[in-house]
Amino acid sequence: MARPSEYNFDLCVEICDKIAEGNNVKRILDSESKYPDWTTFRRWKMNNEELRTLYVNAQQDKAIALENEIDDLRDLLTTKEIDYPTYNALVNTVKWKMAKFYPKVFGDKTILSGDPDNPINTNHSILNIDPLKDATDDSAKENIES
Repeated sequence: MARPSEYNFDLCVEICDKIAEGNNVKRILDSESKYPDWTTFRRWKMNNEELRTLYVNAQQDKAIALENEIDDLRDLLTTKEIDYPTYNALVNTVKWKMAKFYPKVFGDKTILSGDPDNPINTNHSILNIDPLKDATDDSAKENIES
């Protein structure tokens, strides 16, 4: 059976549901011939606002689904099926993925703020670094040139 090339919203909903469950989009597309190939799916996503929205929401749901994976890893650690260094490496990988899929919730947050009595100020200056231009007398110019 040939892979589809014409946009099919219902098929996209099915694909995005699998993404939301925590699956990899390329693996989903490769899993069945009824799904489009990666290039076709990307083109559909680029040309269809409804699919873009659906895909973004699925990625956010995927990040939340990955929380369950961390719980599963914790269970493996407590039953001693994996050791702590393995657990730590796997959890850090999952946390990184979560931050990439849903940075607003799981990403690192950087907040710049100042003390109310001493706020952060930004000053912009232009420095003239041409020493010959700044020399005010001939003796200064001679000292710089020698």
